[in-house]
Amino acid sequence: MQTALPGPAATEASHFQAALDDLNVRIARLAIALKVPLVSDVDLQSALKNLGQPAIATERRSGSDRRSATRSQEGPERRLSYQRAELRGLLVMRYDVEVKLCDEVGAAAAQQIMESSVATLGRQGFHLGKPGL
Repeated sequence: MQTALPGPAATEASHFQAALDDLNVRIARLAIALKVPLVSDVDLQSALKNLGQPAIATERRSGSDRRSATRSQEGPERRLSYQRAELRGLLVMRYDVEVKLCDEVGAAAAQQIMESSVATLGRQGFHLGKPGL
């Protein structure tokens, strides 16, 4: 769905549209990988609260072992922790982009752009409802 904005506002809107599309795809992928539902506002609030808690409470390696060059890869707990932090950060970033979008193009056009972004997610195979919008 294209927005009916004149000149520079249309260019600005298309930049916001692209940013939202990219953010939403990454958020959807992380939500699927972490099995975090983002269908409703309650889901979103729960995700923001729970994703803020570290997955790894304490560092189990000690001293020189933590920086050892022999470690070929990080453990699954650490990867999970990074993914949780990334998802939380992207949700916050998307909110910031949405606020700036409303300020720049107005509420009606912003709603249209956000709905278009959700439609783009659906066309790409992500059928999660409106993930956190």
